[in-house]
This record gives sequence, C-alpha cells and structure tokens, in this order.
Amino acid sequence: MHSNLNRLILIGASTGGPGLIEKIIKSISTFAQSSLIIAQHMDRRALASFAARLDRLGSVPVRPLCTSSITVEKGTAYLLCDTAALESQKEYPILRLYPDSGFYHPTIDTLFASAADLDVHIKVEAYLLSGIGRDGVEGLKILKKRRPSTFVAAQDQATSKVYGMPRSAFEAGVCDTVLSIDAIAERIKKEHL
Repeated sequence: MHSNLNRLILIGASTGGPGLIEKIIKSISTFAQSSLIIAQHMDRRALASFAARLDRLGSVPVRPLCTSSITVEKGTAYLLCDTAALESQKEYPILRLYPDSGFYHPTIDTLFASAADLDVHIKVEAYLLSGIGRDGVEGLKILKKRRPSTFVAAQDQATSKVYGMPRSAFEAGVCDTVLSIDAIAERIKKEHL
C-alpha cells in the first residue's frame, strides 16, 4: 500500500531565507494532500521559535522537528531544527534525525538526497532559496538522477538576498527553472498542478 500523501515539497534556504519562508507560509490557504519540509540554516535554538512564528502566520500548521523522528502527515509543514532524512515506512514517509554532514545546519543536501528513494506515487518538488555556498546542490543531483520527474526550481538573483546556493544549483544544471520568490510561493500554494 502506498501513501495517500500526493505531494511533498522540500525547501532549502540560508541567508535571507526566513522572510522568504514566511511569505510562502502566508500564501498557503489549503494543503490537504501535500506536506512541506523546510531546511533553513539557523542555530538550532532559534529554529524552534521560528517554527512557532511560522505556525502563527498561516493556515497550515508548522511543526518543529527538534528531538525525535516523526511521521510526515499531509496538510502539515515541518521546520527542521536538526539535519533529517526522509525514509519510506508503511503508508507515510518518516523524517529521521541525522548528524550534520558538513558546515551547515541543518544540512540541505541530506534532506534533498533522501527524497530520491521515496514511494514513486509521491510527487516531489524541491526549491533552493537564497543563501551562501552550495548546500543543496549535491542533494539535488542525487534526487534528479534517481527521480528525473522531480520538479526543481532555484530562486532568481533579483529576489535573493544572497545568490549563492541558487546560482550553484543553476550552474550545476540541476534546476528545471529559475523563479522569483513570488512565483515560487504561487506554485507551492496550488494544491493541484
């Protein structure tokens, strides 16, 4: 039996990311068949309070993943307080905590790469937003290689505070498109594409 979660949206962000993520969360009115998982580079103590802020902002519940593994449920957004990887288990995927694999916390590469082996019935989308460096790019390479149908978008330079991670993804050829933050929010909020 496969999950009745239809769509899994992954977001990686670093410098400039919190305001962008707030814009996305505020734009979502219904999320019945989807789940959203966010890896935002930030100190783990600040991430729990950021999750609480996001939870107050929009109509979709935002849950912090800080201390234990969790089952990914539809209609919910998750903010990683630590590096986590997705694993298939029974009807729904789970997020299991992992150690950071590099300089950044939480590690976006780990999240993106782990989605490559999920149930094929789940539509996966990945968005790489503003940030320094290249975290997320190697994970996107694995994701696109194993699941070529995955939709991947990088944020454009004009709306990025720091055009590092999105530029690296574009230059690596792992993006289907480059979009403004408004276009990203518009696409994510649509339940059926």
